[in-house]
Amino acid sequence: MTDRRDSACIVSKHRKTQHRGRRLAGLSLWAATLVVALGTAYASVNVGAHHGSSADTRGARESDTPSPARPGLSRIDITDPADHKVYGVYVWRPDVPETRTLPVLYFLHGVPSDPESIVRHEGLADQVRSYVAHGGTPFVLAVPDGNGSHHDDTEWADAADGSDRIEDRLLDEVVPAVEGRHRRDAAHRAIAGFSMGGYGSMNLALRHPDVFGSVASISGYFHVDDPSHMFADRADLIAANRPDEHVAAARRIRVFLSAAEDETNPVVDGEPQRFKKLLDDAGVPATFVVRPGGHDWDYVRSVLPDAFAFLARGWADAGS
Repeated sequence: MTDRRDSACIVSKHRKTQHRGRRLAGLSLWAATLVVALGTAYASVNVGAHHGSSADTRGARESDTPSPARPGLSRIDITDPADHKVYGVYVWRPDVPETRTLPVLYFLHGVPSDPESIVRHEGLADQVRSYVAHGGTPFVLAVPDGNGSHHDDTEWADAADGSDRIEDRLLDEVVPAVEGRHRRDAAHRAIAGFSMGGYGSMNLALRHPDVFGSVASISGYFHVDDPSHMFADRADLIAANRPDEHVAAARRIRVFLSAAEDETNPVVDGEPQRFKKLLDDAGVPATFVVRPGGHDWDYVRSVLPDAFAFLARGWADAGS
């Protein structure tokens, strides 16, 4: 942004007036140069802020000055890019300074469910609070809403017709709202989920390995199960959203899988074991645990300590 101003030329027959004119012209040139410099600095700041709006924050220009974030549980409201409705994101923050190396875990719910249900009723926030209070690695928990306006089962994806854009909402609206000016790199940003959230977390991690450095899929599935026709039976979209066909992308992320001994959901039954074998065949390391239980939150709560410990090891290696 430059401010260009025309300078009037003062012509005088008297040398005193001519000298004054030269001084005024010099001052005008100095002022114009200052305006240009200030305008350039302003433009640079805004360009840096614009580039920092993407979920992949490599090369962010903002200084990582620690700031006190309000600890405890809160709700952030974000606007969906498709239906323009407001959706809540529940965020639990530890009582430590907010920096770009304080890890963030995005946890995706299943269906039918919503963030308030798993944070408050199922005790997810309390479990994270207890983990940190007993010496666990502090991290921010963010639980977004994966429901849409036009599909009952969104698969944490973007609908073929654009009516529900859950993936875009998470990447373009939720992540910036949660992380603010302390944008994380992939090594300090993880994604996890249960059931449909287990599918969504793995699918999004493999689709965006520059955004999420670790994934924890709890009782997830790794093929497409699309009862609400988010992908409109389009072969290209189905292929693009099948984790079991993109195993090679897992080489760039840390993978945690869990299975319940008495899995009762036919969509999930045997899926963690099948996906672990695909990873093994491809030479991709992954942590795999099997715990007693069925397809419910009692089982999820029993697995979370293993998942948190797995994530903490990666964050320690990254310098959290």
